[in-house]
Amino acid sequence: MAAFEKHTQTDIEKAVLWRISVVLWGARNGLKLDGDFVECACYKGTTARIICDAIKFGDRQDKRYYLYDLFDHDPTMPHHTMPEHSKELFRYVKDRFSDCGNVTVTQGSVPQVLATVAPEKIAFMHIDLNNAAAEIGALDCLFEKMVPGAVLVLDDYGWLGYRAQKLAEDPWFAARGYFVVELPTGQGLVIKQKG
Repeated sequence: MAAFEKHTQTDIEKAVLWRISVVLWGARNGLKLDGDFVECACYKGTTARIICDAIKFGDRQDKRYYLYDLFDHDPTMPHHTMPEHSKELFRYVKDRFSDCGNVTVTQGSVPQVLATVAPEKIAFMHIDLNNAAAEIGALDCLFEKMVPGAVLVLDDYGWLGYRAQKLAEDPWFAARGYFVVELPTGQGLVIKQKG
């Protein structure tokens, strides 16, 4: 709660306590596994910053946290704009994690940027791209890198406004023998099994 209270500023951020709690549960699980953490679409870095503080991630020598986002928006981009998208947001998020040498903040389009900057093994992953094609692209690139027991949180899986994501992800997972559990928070949850 101390990390949550320190890093949430807006009413919307304060309203997602249970969603952040689910992400924190997945991250804590990932601490005992081989591999790094990934967040696709970190926006202002609020959730990741709360996680870093709550589990003292910046003190760890054995793991890295990879954060990805476009950070900016123009009408040609497939995602919708968020209030703080701007040319300055990337620098703001990098500064927000300046005390965590094991956090890598990368600006770029997912999944394309994953060919340049991505971990070899993933112990925890959070996807919040708000775009079905981008989320499937991220899964195509990263799901096989998840180690057995790693938790995947799909941020907007159950929300009607993002229904296209669920409709794309359900058959993607079914083809690999997985079923997504929809949580009351609207998130989807998958635990990677042995490959």
